[in-house]
Formats: sequence, C-alpha cells, structure tokens
Amino acid sequence: MDSRTLRRTIAVGALGAVLLLSGCASTRNTLFVEIDDASRAGDFPRAVELTEENQDRLYGNRDGVLFYLDTGMLHHYAGNFQVSTQRLSEAERLIEEYFTRSVRQAAASLLLNDNQLDYAGEDFEDIYLNVFNALSFISMGNPEGAFVEIRRISNKLNLLEDKYQGLAAGYNQSDEKDGGPAIQPGTSRFYNSALARYLSLVMYRAAGNYDGVRIDWQQMQEAFNRQSNLYTFPMPLTAEVMTPPADARLSVLAFTGRSPIKLASTLWITTQDNRVTIAVAQEDERAGRVLQGYESFAFPGVEAGYRFKFELPRMVLRGSEVTGVRVFADGRLLGELGMLEDMQQIALDTFQIREPIIFLKTVTRTIIKGVAAQRAGRAMQEAGAQSGSTFGLVAGIVGSIAADVAVDASEQADLRISRFFPAFAHVGEWDLPAGQYDIRVEYHSPRGLLFTEELGEVSVTPGEPNLVSSFFNN
Repeated sequence: MDSRTLRRTIAVGALGAVLLLSGCASTRNTLFVEIDDASRAGDFPRAVELTEENQDRLYGNRDGVLFYLDTGMLHHYAGNFQVSTQRLSEAERLIEEYFTRSVRQAAASLLLNDNQLDYAGEDFEDIYLNVFNALSFISMGNPEGAFVEIRRISNKLNLLEDKYQGLAAGYNQSDEKDGGPAIQPGTSRFYNSALARYLSLVMYRAAGNYDGVRIDWQQMQEAFNRQSNLYTFPMPLTAEVMTPPADARLSVLAFTGRSPIKLASTLWITTQDNRVTIAVAQEDERAGRVLQGYESFAFPGVEAGYRFKFELPRMVLRGSEVTGVRVFADGRLLGELGMLEDMQQIALDTFQIREPIIFLKTVTRTIIKGVAAQRAGRAMQEAGAQSGSTFGLVAGIVGSIAADVAVDASEQADLRISRFFPAFAHVGEWDLPAGQYDIRVEYHSPRGLLFTEELGEVSVTPGEPNLVSSFFNN
C-alpha cells in the first residue's frame, strides 16, 4: 500500500468518526432548539422538563456548572424560586471549587485544553446568578437572603481582576512552559452593577431605611457616570426613587434577549527563531481564504520553520428583537420601561479579563505540543523508511498522521457557556393606591407586538418591595 492510498484510507475512517460525532451533536442541537422554542413562548415548565429529562444528552460529565446554571435560570423563569436558588447556589459553589482547583493545579495543567477541565463558569454567570437568587428571595419574602446575594455581587466585583493573577502566575511557573512570553490577565471596566444596586434600593425603601436608599441611588448614578462605556443609555429613573410613596409603589423589572454564545476562531502560528506570528483568516465566497489580521511577538526559545493551527473562543452577542416594553395595570397603560443594564455587554467586558490568558496559554500549549508531535512524526517516518519494510513504512506514516491529528483535536476551542441568562434588564416604577392589580407586560419591536406576559393579580402594599419581574427570551 503506497502512502497516498494509506492516507485516503485514514481519511475515510476519520470521516466516519466525524459523521458519528455529528449525529450526536445534531441530536443535542435539536433538543436545545426545542428548549429555546419553549422558552421564547414563555412555556418555561416545558423548557425545564426537556432540559432535565435530557441531562445526559445535553451535558457532559464536566458540565455540572452548566446544568445547574441552565436549570436554575429556567426554574426561576417558571416561578419555582426555591428550586432555582438551590440550583444556582450549587452552580456558585462548583464555580468557586473548580476555579480554586484550577489555580492550585495551574502549574501542572498548562498542556491541558480547557475542554479537558471542569467548566468553572464565566464571570458574568457568577455575578448574575446572585442577581436572580436575590430576585427569588424577594419573591419568597426573604429580604435578608436577598441582601446576602447583593453583598456577594459586590465582593465578586471587588476581586474580579485580582482573582486571575494567581492563575496566570501558576501557568508562568509551569515546568512545561519552556520560554514564551509571560501570561498576564486583561482588565475589566466593570466594578459596579446598577441592577444589583437597584435591588438593594428597593429593599431598603420597603424597610424604611432611606439612608440606605440614598447610598444605593448614588451608587447607581456612579455606575452610569463612571462606566459610560457599559452604560451607554440614559438613566431610566430619577431621584424620585428616594422619596417615600404617597401610598404604595409598584416596581417592574423586565428581562429581554439572550446572553452571548461562544464561537470558534481559527488561527495559525508560524514560527521564526524566538518569534511567532499569529494569523487569523476567514473564508470569503469569491476570494477564498482571506487574511483578516495578524500579530507578531517575541517567543523566547522557539525555533523557526513550524506552522500550527489552533482555535480560540470568542463571545458573540445575541441581543434582542425588543425595542420597547410597556406595563399595564387593570388594562390601563402605566408607561414604558427604560434600560437599566446591558448584561450582554458586561458579559463581553468581563470575558476580556481571561482572553489574554486563554490566548497565550493556547499559543504556548500549541507550540509545545506541536513541536513535540512533529519531531516525533518525523522520527517515526525516518525509522519506518530505514526499516526497509512495508509495515515499517506504514507504521511511520500512521504515527506521523496520528500525532498531527491528536494536536489538532486537542486544540479545539472551549465553547461551553450557559444559555438562559438575559441580554438586557429594563425597569420602571409607578405610585399606585394600595390594592390588587392585574399586571400585563407587552414586548414590542418596530414590527409590532412580539409577546405579552400576563403576570396576573399583583398585590401592591405599603411597606413592601412590590417588585415584579417579567421575561421574554428573544
């Protein structure tokens, strides 16, 4: 068997494996389409049922955090607040456990792709799970539990950048990291959540603590004024939030859209002596593969003449069709909600802290493994050729191809991310006489009415938060 025939045989076998894996992925994607459809229709009990019944198909054995995040959010939307807090709290516990483990093992895990590790969550997931836990506790009449969740958000934001310094230091100390640039985390511009501050303000106001209300209002203003890159829209509320209502006040939060997903970017490494060039290419229907950009930087210890392919994850915003949210009480229009927080943009901003770590870790790992694989492949081919036998020649070619395939397979981007956090938070408040009101929330786009959620009869009572939430995942 000549080398061309052998390569064709291997390619056919690889194609069969790809088709098998594609079938599994197709089933998984179909299930998620059904879940997404149920979610967009407001049928959250059905979305919960589909997710939990198909846990083994949808989530791998390293995806525990994802399962608890997804089902925790769906249970929240379905009004199952106790189950939701249990699931999201378990996700939070695992996020902390897995991240702590990754820091402790960083020096020994440089050559492991993130796909081979337990998913430890994105920072926006870790932050916003506390927001929805706080909302659940408010709905269950437990303000103390809600305040605990808000304090956790503040603590996480205070430590957001610092937490990755230890992880980067561990990778830099790895015995496997022979040369290459130092790995450093990026920066975040997010340190104060107007959404979290608003929840705290509503609870302080219900308790009659107007000093706490004043502080939270100032913090909300600071979030808009000092994080203008993240809060690019007008403040939706006025200083009237600090005044006691004449009788009772209804507060409405609406969440729209879906949080970002991750897609893979394919990059190529070309090595020179002590230097690497990273190229990004994209397919164009007319021009074929077009170079989109490149970056060249010093990489001490690397030899010239190697070329490797690898993948990196990038966040892609999914946004929302909604351009207006209106609230009705007993059929009467109260008004339109204003944007309070661009949650998807904050997800993107906090992801940028890890991006430099992911990038340099992946480049370093690809070079180390790629050089070793190519050297081993060359050695196997030389040994096979020198053996003088057909079997030795075949074994050398197979070994060389297997080494290259193993590197490519291990350098696939980690695209894991939760699916059911919203993209935007909207808010509005209205003073009403105490009583029972039938509350309806309408979601509009330039094309017209998209969705109506009937919240049913809501009690608006003096001295209570009177905070209700609505969701439209589109």
